[in-house]
Amino acid sequence: MYMAKVHRFKHRSTLALRQRRAALWRQLVVPPQAIRASVVERWGTCGKARCSCHRGAKHGPYYYLTQCVAVGHMRKFLLKGSRALDTARSAVSAFNTFYDGLEELSQINAELLRRGDPLPGE
Repeated sequence: MYMAKVHRFKHRSTLALRQRRAALWRQLVVPPQAIRASVVERWGTCGKARCSCHRGAKHGPYYYLTQCVAVGHMRKFLLKGSRALDTARSAVSAFNTFYDGLEELSQINAELLRRGDPLPGE
């Protein structure tokens, strides 16, 4: 499971937080290839009773892109070929990088609000 990094801002000045927020705001661009998902590696067994997969040598690896769309609703499909796998990994990484910046921006705004500093647009 992907969790956001907790940023510690208590010992940073309000000015430093405002400057970091401005820098994040300038650099945050939604990557068009971003996918909020995970790439999952799976190994499996087949239905042949005498296959070696039943004695430990499983078939695979098979790579899937999995995405939680809503509570209890998962979307999953097989990534066919190394090109699809590389593309999926890159798209997931692009989303995670963007999300990390957005999460830091959110935490900075929450800290500035806690300090009584007005947020942009107020």
